[in-house]
Amino acid sequence: MVIGKFRAVVVIGAMVVLGTSNVSGKTNEVLNLFSDAALKHWKQCGPGNFVVSNGIATGQGGMGLWWYAARPFTNFVLQGEFVQEQEIADSGVFIRFPDPKDDPWNAVNQGHEMEIGDPNPKEPTWRTGSLYPFAASSTANTKPVGEWNKYEIRCNGQDYSVKINGKVVVKWTDPKQRSASGYIGLQNYNDEKTVRHRNLQIMDLP
Repeated sequence: MVIGKFRAVVVIGAMVVLGTSNVSGKTNEVLNLFSDAALKHWKQCGPGNFVVSNGIATGQGGMGLWWYAARPFTNFVLQGEFVQEQEIADSGVFIRFPDPKDDPWNAVNQGHEMEIGDPNPKEPTWRTGSLYPFAASSTANTKPVGEWNKYEIRCNGQDYSVKINGKVVVKWTDPKQRSASGYIGLQNYNDEKTVRHRNLQIMDLP
């Protein structure tokens, strides 16, 4: 079936580790963002697309933004997994950005991005796990290419933290208070390399 500008081939519900799947926005309950119901609310902004097969979303082309348009989120814990099929394959997890309309750069310029890319870049804020370009991760803490990595992004007020494979790699308070609420999205990047995502789920905090 066709959803927005991407093609969903087969979708299998992702494993829930935070709690019970819901769409209510109540605290301490979890929304599985790759469930059959949730996938109907994803939209592609900009070039490229995402293909979902067996619960795994693969970005193609770009630079584009695939975003969950059902509702914005304020304070939350976001968990997911990614795998890079080649060295420094590039993607990102966007949080707290406004409705991007037709411009994927709105997420870059008005929200925050957890970087997925180079574990040892020239610029520290390009490192995987960083909140680009504001807060560099202390380490990427990623597994070898081809293995799945787990991440957790926690947003509470202007306090942010990022975990990669169970290790806290970023703790940061935004001094400019750039964004307090917004949408969730994934980046597809045209570097002729592949990043895949799975088990994306979010829990609202009080």
